[in-house]
Amino acid sequence: MEFKTWENEYPFPSEYAHFYSDYVSLVPRNNVIHTLNTQMHDFYTFINSIPGDIALSVYQKDKWTIKEIVGHLIETERVFAYRALSFSRGDRGPLPGMNQNDWMKMNNYNSRTLNNLVNEYLAVRVATVHLFKTMSKDMIAKNGIADGAEFSVRALAYIIAGHETHHLNIIKEKYL
Repeated sequence: MEFKTWENEYPFPSEYAHFYSDYVSLVPRNNVIHTLNTQMHDFYTFINSIPGDIALSVYQKDKWTIKEIVGHLIETERVFAYRALSFSRGDRGPLPGMNQNDWMKMNNYNSRTLNNLVNEYLAVRVATVHLFKTMSKDMIAKNGIADGAEFSVRALAYIIAGHETHHLNIIKEKYL
């Protein structure tokens, strides 16, 4: 059964940590499931068009490669989707945070092909869309604590979408 009653309800700022307001503001005020689906297809096509040599470049010392950005999107989406699943099932947390810089030290993204990474991204996004698509309005309104902040499940869907847009903008503006 699919519930579509919540997908157009934009989250209130009280539903997520202030740090994420920039991400949420990047998401159109329409159906977030549609946005996640559209992003999935557009991102997959766009990333697959990037030449391999550019995928390993950085625009500034100590910045991530495009491959590392794709990997970061994959692991961050997994974390936020897990938070959404946990909170939607009544687990209020607290759940741990993730230090993205520490996590980036322990990866093998640059040794993988860009096609391999974008296929993993696709698998994760399909799972994320299915997760949110099947949640009721009551599930999506639940909240919990992660990384010391309170989040609603609904806000996590918008954060995932906005986080991807943020990094896609960086790739387009600084790498290409």
